[in-house]
Amino acid sequence: MNTLIEQVKTEITYRGYSQSTCKSYCEHLLKLSYYFNKPLDSITDDELNAFFNDPAIRKLSRASQKYR
Repeated sequence: MNTLIEQVKTEITYRGYSQSTCKSYCEHLLKLSYYFNKPLDSITDDELNAFFNDPAIRKLSRASQKYR
């Protein structure tokens, strides 16, 4: 599994978040990696900004945007 995702899992555990939160965060990180077809640590700020400015993403509710 992606090292960055493992680090997120560790941080979530340290913070005492629920298992469902951990699962959700990690699944969304994997989706982001698949969307860009590259490892998370190689996704640039510009790519992330373009992703979140995409009209298809922007018309989602705030809660859905947080997890998309």
